[in-house]
Amino acid sequence: DGMKMKGYNGSQLWDTSFAVQAILSTNLIEEYASTLKKAHAFVKNSQVLEDCPGDLDYWYRHISKGAWPFSTADHGWPISDCTAEGLKAALLLSQSPSELVGEPLEAQRYYNAVNVIFSLQNADGSFATYELTRSYSWMELINPAETFGDIVIDYPYVECTSAAIQALVPFNKIYPGHRTAEVDTCIKKAVAFIESIQAADGSWYGSWAVCFTYATWFGIKGLVASGKSFDNSSSIQKACNFLLSKQCPSGGWGES
Repeated sequence: DGMKMKGYNGSQLWDTSFAVQAILSTNLIEEYASTLKKAHAFVKNSQVLEDCPGDLDYWYRHISKGAWPFSTADHGWPISDCTAEGLKAALLLSQSPSELVGEPLEAQRYYNAVNVIFSLQNADGSFATYELTRSYSWMELINPAETFGDIVIDYPYVECTSAAIQALVPFNKIYPGHRTAEVDTCIKKAVAFIESIQAADGSWYGSWAVCFTYATWFGIKGLVASGKSFDNSSSIQKACNFLLSKQCPSGGWGES
């Protein structure tokens, strides 16, 4: 329980969602059925099922019912990209035989997750992490931390915006009748934001991992999920050229 007093108590849901997506991308579902079934149960058990009690507006709290956190249900904080990755993993698992991977979530729980994603989209089409970007950058003047900058308000991120697109697209295919116009609008605005913040060299600035390479992966994946391709998107063309230009002699990629 002491871990609950920290900002995080791990990255379990995040890691599990990507592991599920990796396994399902292979033809090894039967071989890893027991792994997928246990992972599916964890994903289902990690979804936040209720909003915080009390007057959310009074306490400046965001809705959380339907979200996924970074780690476990005990963590409980709704996060845009964790919700997107949890939703994506759950949707993918729902398309596999239940005797192998377990029973899918009931539809309403997918709907609740989509509602959280909608609620976290900023006016410019972007997504931050925990909440809307709802104040001003001058607030950083009162940042009490000595090691982290730009943390007082929540800023838009290409990674979170891309994750939202990647979750809403398969949701729209599986549940085409649920808030379709809102899904389409959300995706279009998110795509426009991603394209608008691409750097002149074709990259995107990332906030996690190996910065530019990682963010460019998300930028490309979001655009591709929306239906764009190398043939019809100058943004993807520039992004691919950027990645090719940064390949190391060893064949790998790195950044200085």
